[in-house]
Amino acid sequence: MAKNILIISAPFEGHIAGLNEIIKDLISLGHNITCYLLDKFLPRLEKSGAKIKTFKIGKIEIPPGNRPIFINILTIAKTYEEILSQATKLEEKYDYLIVDSFTDGNEINKIIKAKNVVSVYLNCLGKKSPFVDVTLVHRKHYWVTVNKKYNLNIKDFLIQYFSPDAKYKLMFTSKLFHPELKLIDDSFYFIGPGFDERPIDNTFNFKKDVNKKLIYISLGNTFTRNVEFYKMCIEAFGDLKQYQVIMSIGKDVDIKELGDIPDNFYIYNYVPQLQVLPQTDIFINHGGINSINEALFLNNLPIILIAQELTQYENVKAIEQFEAGLSLDKDELTVEMLKTSLNTYLANKEKYQKGIAKIVESFKNARNERKKILEKIFV
Repeated sequence: MAKNILIISAPFEGHIAGLNEIIKDLISLGHNITCYLLDKFLPRLEKSGAKIKTFKIGKIEIPPGNRPIFINILTIAKTYEEILSQATKLEEKYDYLIVDSFTDGNEINKIIKAKNVVSVYLNCLGKKSPFVDVTLVHRKHYWVTVNKKYNLNIKDFLIQYFSPDAKYKLMFTSKLFHPELKLIDDSFYFIGPGFDERPIDNTFNFKKDVNKKLIYISLGNTFTRNVEFYKMCIEAFGDLKQYQVIMSIGKDVDIKELGDIPDNFYIYNYVPQLQVLPQTDIFINHGGINSINEALFLNNLPIILIAQELTQYENVKAIEQFEAGLSLDKDELTVEMLKTSLNTYLANKEKYQKGIAKIVESFKNARNERKKILEKIFV
C-alpha cells in the first residue's frame, strides 16, 4: 500500500547527495514523497519525482572567535525555524517522516505527527556512544527560541550523531566501513553511499596537462577558512613543475590573502569535485564521508586525509584500517610532511587500491540491499 512520506533535508551540500536515490527508490515502490529542501538545492532534486517544498535562510555569519563548525549550529537553528513555521500549517497526513542525521526527528514529529520516524546518516557512531560531549549543554541556547515557541526539546545535532534515537536509522555506508560496530544494534540499516547527478559546470575553466600529474586539495565546505594551510600547500608543492595543483579554498577566503601564486597552482573558491576527481592523481582532503565515497567508489582513488573535526576522525580510522590511503595530523602538519606524503602516497598506491577494492565491494553489496531494506521499513 502506498505511503505518504515527508522528507526534511539538512541545508548542507554534502547531505543532499544520497536523497535523490532514496526518493527514486521509494517512488518506484509506489510511495508518495514530499521533500522540504533549501531553495539553492532545488536543481539537484527537482527531477527526482518528489513534491518539493523549498525554504530560504539568509546569509549567516560566524561570530568572531568561534570554530568553523559553528556555522552548522546557526544554520540548523535557522532551518528549524523555517521548517516548523511551514509544518504547523500542513494539512497533509504522513505515514513516515524521514529526517537528516543533523535533525531531531522525534521532536519535530511532535508537530508533524507522522506514524514513524526514520533518520538517514552519512555515518554516525552508534547508539549510546561513550563519546557524547556532556559540555554540549552550553550550546542549548541556540535551540531555546524554537523550543519555547513550539514547546519542544530539540537536542543538539552532535547528540544526533553520537547517540541517534530514531526508530529506523539508514546509513549511507556499509557495515564493513563503520568504525564502531560494537555501538550499533538492529535499528541500523546499511544502504551504501548515495550519489546525485550534477550538471556539468561549464564555467570551470581548468585544463589538464596530460604530461603532468594532478594534485587536488580540498577541505570540503565547512572548514575552508584556513589560510595558513593553503599557504603551507603552496610552499610544499609550488616548485613541483611536474604537477598541476587545483586547490579549492571556499567562498570565505579571498585568493589575494594567499600571496604570490605559483604557475602550477590553480586556485578556486569553488571546484566541481565530481568533474575534477576523474582527472586527479593525488587527492588531499579533510576526510568528509562524501569526498571519501566519491574518491573511492566512483574513482578508485586513494586519499591523503587531514581530518578537521568530529566524524572525519572516525572516517580516518576506517581508511587506515583498510589501508586505502594515509592521514596527516592537522595540528602537527608541516610543509615537509606534506612533501613527504606525496612520496608515501605514490610508493603505496597499489597497496591502497587493494584496500579500496575491499571497501568498494562492501559499498556495492550494501547498495544492492537498499531496495529490500526500504521495502522492509516502509510497509
